Amino acid sequence: MRKRNIVFILSAGFMLASCENKAPTTPVTYFDSTAESIYGKISDFSKENSNLKVGDELTFKVKANQDFFVESVTNNGKAATLVNSISDSEKVYKVTLEAGKNKLAATYSVDPSIDFVDKFKLNIDQATFDKVMSSKSLTTASDQYFDFRKDGIELMNLPNNNKGFINYVDGDTTHVKTMNYGYTVKIRYLGIDTPESTSEIEEWGKSASLYNKSVFESAKYVILQSQGWARGDTVKAATADGNQRSLAYVWYTTNANPTLNDFRCLNLEMVYQGFSQGIGSIEEMGEYFYKTFDKANLSAKANLRHQYSGKKDPNYYYYDDKSPFFDDYVREISLKELYLSGTATNTTDSKFVDGKTLYKIHGYVSRKIKGAFYIQDKADYGRKEGDPLPEAYGLYVFTYAQTDIKVGDEVSVIGQLSVYGGCYQIQGISYSTLNPDLQRDTQILTTGNKIVPIPMTIDEFNSDKAYNNVLITLKEKVYSFNKTKSWQGVTQVEAEGGVEEVNKYNEKYPFYNTDNKIIFYAKVGNKDTGKEIRLVKDKDILVKYGTEYSRSYKFFTGGTSYYNPKGAEKIYPTVDNEDPNLIVTTYKAKEFNFTGILGNYVSSSGKTQKYTFNITHSADITNLGEIA
Repeated sequence: MRKRNIVFILSAGFMLASCENKAPTTPVTYFDSTAESIYGKISDFSKENSNLKVGDELTFKVKANQDFFVESVTNNGKAATLVNSISDSEKVYKVTLEAGKNKLAATYSVDPSIDFVDKFKLNIDQATFDKVMSSKSLTTASDQYFDFRKDGIELMNLPNNNKGFINYVDGDTTHVKTMNYGYTVKIRYLGIDTPESTSEIEEWGKSASLYNKSVFESAKYVILQSQGWARGDTVKAATADGNQRSLAYVWYTTNANPTLNDFRCLNLEMVYQGFSQGIGSIEEMGEYFYKTFDKANLSAKANLRHQYSGKKDPNYYYYDDKSPFFDDYVREISLKELYLSGTATNTTDSKFVDGKTLYKIHGYVSRKIKGAFYIQDKADYGRKEGDPLPEAYGLYVFTYAQTDIKVGDEVSVIGQLSVYGGCYQIQGISYSTLNPDLQRDTQILTTGNKIVPIPMTIDEFNSDKAYNNVLITLKEKVYSFNKTKSWQGVTQVEAEGGVEEVNKYNEKYPFYNTDNKIIFYAKVGNKDTGKEIRLVKDKDILVKYGTEYSRSYKFFTGGTSYYNPKGAEKIYPTVDNEDPNLIVTTYKAKEFNFTGILGNYVSSSGKTQKYTFNITHSADITNLGEIA
């Protein structure tokens, strides 16, 4: 008993001491944790943020910005009480203040009924619009009309209005020709990034690509607008991305006699339809464009459009769903079977191109360009002098992924078959070095195989029976030359490319085809009467002759090239004004022997079809010299 009394007395003493040293009461404060929101604001607080105590009632107004509704209001995560609903966009709430900090927060929802693409207008004045719409096809430069490269705005030449050229790449990339001067612009849409549908195949990628195509097919007019124009910058000239595609906002209309307000922004449309999120910042896009793209994305989510629908993409094949297209998930075929089943000049000619079936194909890596590579059915066809041409079949493997696959590897690749430029290619491949999926990933079977090109004479070259994507070496010497053609009374060089080219359609404001492959023509056997061939070399393959490098088709064909190291998007020199930034180089035409990939080529317009030799490595050009 005595021990228990002692314990009680000590405890009581402790409690008394605790009461005497009690900490002071925590101050009561409140703050708006969403004060930086671009969608709305909290204001009109009934009490000052001082001398507050627990249990005080605080009222305040929450007002959404234009095109938004007030969705919810909380204090420390607990729902606030609605006092008065002035409108969907303006409401009064109250909360009972708690001890310590009171964290007020408001969330907002976009008005799902608004067509933000229709509300969004082309931000140029009427005089600029009139000048844009006055464009017409020219062969020489004129300040009377806009030039996209220099001015950052121009009307495009569409099939609908002037039998213009167009090449649909995917949901955010399209190639078109300008109305003035007729040069090709490779457009990369600003502010968006749609799912992949070329080298890789992603859900909603093909659907985005088809939607993009449908807009162009229905459009009567398309205007390109640079980022400088959109932001209201002083410098409005076109700029390019890392792949040297022209960055632009694309404005279109289906109206045959449009006004300025009839144009809709296709970039924004892709976001509004749920094919892409907006990817730019306020600094990059400007406030007007950024906020509108954000609204469009919220609208796509609110209306459950495409990527946000929760539904399966009708143009994407889900390989967990078995179908008659499959033999146990993947169909294995040989390169020989692929080519002997019909000519591949377009997708309708081939039973293998369906956008669904995965094919497993075996081959040897003959050449590699960045991530992509070529395979063929044998490493060495064993051709000797006097032997007939052997059977040989090859395939281009299209991927941007960087792998450890190298020339000489024996591989099996799995992906979808498609047709590009008149040749089969395989895309949508997968590769893993750690845990490869034998049912899906590319496999390296053996390494170090010696790839021996097939020797061929020019007389043996026959465009009707030539190899597709097979490595050959041409036994005779090649003599390059400038091939010309005439159109509408104007003579032009037919092929061009590389980083040093002046726009042949617009000599007053030169630009540089920094993404173009170097294309040139040559004659084989005899420099004057030999058989004509077409050659293509990637701009990154630097062939050296003395102090010269092959950055221009004129390195091979001869002539003068113009190069501005500052870049075309920054400087638009005039050839005749001796701009100090302009590097002028004169070349003499070259002769050489070479090894390369032989393949069919069909132009994007479908008007040109011929076989092409692709030079994929600098060491494949030998005995390089000047034509006497």
